[in-house]
Amino acid sequence: MSVLLCWHFFVPGGLNVLTGIAMKRTFLSVFLLFFLLVVLASCRQSKRKIPVVPESKLPKVQVNIHRYGKALFRLDLKNFKADLKKIKPEFLPFLNADLDDTANVNKLYNYVTDTQISYVYQKTIKVFPNLNRERQQLRSAFAHLIYYYPAYRLPAVYTYVSDLYYEQPVMTNNHAVVIALDDYLGEKFPLYTDLNIPLYHRRCMTKENMIVDVVRTLYRQNFQQHFLPKTLLDNMMEAGKELYFLDAMLPDVPDTLKICYTQKQMTWMKQNKKAVWAVMVKNRFLYSTDYMLVNKMTQPGPFSTGFSHDSPPAMARWFGWQMVRKYMWEHPKITLQQLLKMTNAQTLLEDSGYKP
Repeated sequence: MSVLLCWHFFVPGGLNVLTGIAMKRTFLSVFLLFFLLVVLASCRQSKRKIPVVPESKLPKVQVNIHRYGKALFRLDLKNFKADLKKIKPEFLPFLNADLDDTANVNKLYNYVTDTQISYVYQKTIKVFPNLNRERQQLRSAFAHLIYYYPAYRLPAVYTYVSDLYYEQPVMTNNHAVVIALDDYLGEKFPLYTDLNIPLYHRRCMTKENMIVDVVRTLYRQNFQQHFLPKTLLDNMMEAGKELYFLDAMLPDVPDTLKICYTQKQMTWMKQNKKAVWAVMVKNRFLYSTDYMLVNKMTQPGPFSTGFSHDSPPAMARWFGWQMVRKYMWEHPKITLQQLLKMTNAQTLLEDSGYKP
C-alpha cells in the first residue's frame, strides 16, 4: 500500500461526509468506514516494515521480577545477619556467599548504610514504586522470544541498586538477567551530572529505555553470531541485525528508543538521508576499513562529526537498520534465524534493493 493511497483516504472532513449520508445509505457508510480503518491500519503496518506477530499466536509467559534492592534495604539493621539469611534463597545471584563470615556481612551492612547509596535507593523507589509496567514489557518481549525461539530458556529477572554502575546497566548469563534500576532514573538525575556522564548518554538512562537495554543485552549474549566486521558496510549489517531483532521482540517500542535518538534527531535523519547516503557512496565509505571512520559512523556521541550539530550520532547504524528492514520486507520467507546467520553484507545490500 503506497503512502499516497494512505493519504488519499485520510481526507479532512471524511468522517463528516460519511455521517451526513442519508439513512438509506447507512449500511454503505458503515462499510466504507470499516474499509477506511482497515486501509489505514494496513498503511501504518506497511510503512513501519517491521515484523508483527498476532497476539493470538504469542505464547503465554509468566514473569516474576525479584527486587533485591528493595529487599536488602528494608532489612532490620539490628538483625541484619539473620534477615540476610532469610532472603538468601530468593537472591542467590547476590548472596551466594558464606553469611556466617563477618567480613561478608559487614560489606553488605556498609553498603546499605552508605549515605549516597541510601539516597540513590530512595530515588529508585520514587521512580519505581512498583514494577508493574516493566513486568508487562518483559512479558511481551519474552513471549516474542519464545515465539521465535521455542527452545529458549527464559532467564530469571532480578533488579538491584548498583551504586550507579552505568557502564553496564544490564547483565546476563544463561540463567538470569540483572537490572540496575539506579541507571534509569532519568537524564536530569543530579548524580549522573556529577559523574560527568555525557548528555547523549544520560538521555538513554530513563525507565523507558530499560526494556530496550534488556533485550539488546540478551541478543548480544545469546543470539548474536560470532562475526568480525571489517568494513563499514559489515558494521552496518551487524547493527541492522541487532536493531531488527529489537523490532521483532519490541514491535510497539518507538524507534527513537531502540536507537537512542531524540525525535529531533530522527526527523533530521529522515529528512537528510539521501544527502548523507550520497556522501557515503561518493566517498566509498561503505567499503572502508579505516577504524576512525567506522568509529565515527557507528559509535554514540552528541552528533555525527562532519555533519550538522542537529544530526544524530551513529548514522551508519540507522542506515544498516533500514537496509535490513528492506531486505526482510523483500524476502518474507527469510526467517529471523536465517537473517542473523548472514555474513555477506554486500549480498544483503544488493538483495535488499535499499536506496534512500
